[in-house]
Amino acid sequence: MAWRVRVFSELYLSVEPHKSTCAIAIVENERGERLVARVPARYFGKIKQGVEGEVVEEWSVFGKLPVFIPRVQEEYRRVALVTGGSRGIGAAIALEFAKHGFDVVVADIVQDAETEKTLEAIRSHGVRAFFVYMDVSKSESVFKAVDEAVKLAGRIDVLVNNAGITKDTYLERMREEDWDAVINVNLKGAFLCSKAVLPIMKQVGGGVIVNISSIVGLLGNIAQANYAASKAGLIGLTKTLAKELAPYGIRVVAIAPGFAKTRMALAVPSAILQEYMRRIPIPRLVEPEEIAKLVYHVVENEALNGVVIPIDLGTTIASPIA
Repeated sequence: MAWRVRVFSELYLSVEPHKSTCAIAIVENERGERLVARVPARYFGKIKQGVEGEVVEEWSVFGKLPVFIPRVQEEYRRVALVTGGSRGIGAAIALEFAKHGFDVVVADIVQDAETEKTLEAIRSHGVRAFFVYMDVSKSESVFKAVDEAVKLAGRIDVLVNNAGITKDTYLERMREEDWDAVINVNLKGAFLCSKAVLPIMKQVGGGVIVNISSIVGLLGNIAQANYAASKAGLIGLTKTLAKELAPYGIRVVAIAPGFAKTRMALAVPSAILQEYMRRIPIPRLVEPEEIAKLVYHVVENEALNGVVIPIDLGTTIASPIA
């Protein structure tokens, strides 16, 4: 039997014990019968007066509740926003989403020939690619870029907080500005970007935030106090936001790569890299494409939330603390 929405109201605070946001709608069938029904958050932005659909019963601790499922014909392509997406791990992640039919917004402070090469590679998969300038350490830049991304792509379903820097040195040599720069980009940047996309993801009924942490955030590393603190902070941010944003259908997951084959890792002195590979079970560097595949898996697996997933060739199990 067909039902039609007469009026509805979105609830942006979760109602215990459901722990999820929903819309409450008064729906009417062709016989004039009316019901008060819940509408799942994933239909936010699509439900409106007069929309038709069906009413099903779903189990809750209160018993069975009527839930209205609208017939939505609108087709749209999901959009991924990748910070630091011009090159390296970020470019590999952006390209992986393109392979699976996502439109991609690359956010970076650099727009050069390599950036254009990344954008062309994304478009070669038949999807749209956009570039927005973003300094993740500055609030004004982040919010302006996210606003531009929505104007260009229409929505944001996935945020990958990938932008990161290193300024490695021993504590006694580390300047305050070295500490601040790394924390501001790696940790504050993820906070600002997550805050900026939150209202957009709430409006479309959910989303996924993936934070690119590091095994250094799990294990620590000599001469990387600032980097280790920033990546450990990302883990705390991930676990907190996973709890806080779940009612809105937004999942938050961190992945912790080991040394990856990027400019950043290859700049490490060869003697240190050789010693690192001597100690790990699989003696090689992680490929950026392997990290990208894990990011996509996190987005597609709706059971993953609030976890930290190492992708490190066994580095964590080879550590003395394991």
